[in-house]
Amino acid sequence: MIECQVAVLENRHLGDGFFLLDVAAPEIVGETHPGQFVMLSTGPGYDPLLKRPFGILDAQGDTLSLLYEVVGRGTRQLSEVVPGRVLDLVGPLGNGFPELSDKRILMVAGGRGFAPLFLSARLMAQNNEVIFRYGARSQAQLKLADWLDEIGLQTVELFTEDGSVGQKGRVDDGLTDLIKKQSVEVTLSCGPDAMLKTLARLLSGVDGLHYGSFEALMGCGIGICHSCALAMKDGTYRKVCSDGPVFPLGAVAWPD
Repeated sequence: MIECQVAVLENRHLGDGFFLLDVAAPEIVGETHPGQFVMLSTGPGYDPLLKRPFGILDAQGDTLSLLYEVVGRGTRQLSEVVPGRVLDLVGPLGNGFPELSDKRILMVAGGRGFAPLFLSARLMAQNNEVIFRYGARSQAQLKLADWLDEIGLQTVELFTEDGSVGQKGRVDDGLTDLIKKQSVEVTLSCGPDAMLKTLARLLSGVDGLHYGSFEALMGCGIGICHSCALAMKDGTYRKVCSDGPVFPLGAVAWPD
């Protein structure tokens, strides 16, 4: 974990409240593993006081890239930050996806869950066969989907609920049939809790390793405040920030 200040290189509005944020953070890039996150201040001063968690979209050269959506006061303030501004950052944090080699991997991204899976796909495609499914409500919310064409994936499948691009439907449609047909050995997923819950149910009887990356409200990002506790089937709780954000889908106690 590194505490540092980073200079904003780009903060580009992608439409519909989504932004691509690039910061100069060479010390963070060199330590980043797929599935990790950072805690980032959203502006100068101490209002809001707490940093916000963001999954790492990409890490190359000296540049750390984040994909975020404006959902509250902190991200709204972040959306107004201009290039050259210096922000406080802590990271990389958490335990990401496992290191994999010579595997057939299916990645399933829902909405802004694309962020941690893109870096995973780019790096894992070098030593694995990767199928990538990316779904959202409409074409306008499939942000940065064109990036997938540049990283050597076996297959890219896009889904939209309104049918505006790709296949009409949800990203979990026909999932188990695809796994069997393609002999998938590992699934990695990130998206809304409802999507992860559905995937856990669908994959409960499917052989292989199935991991999900979880989002949670976090106060500290390092396991102190316990605001991101996640219930597990063994009756214990795990902290999304320090024990996760990646967990086996079958280990999570999903609410009815």
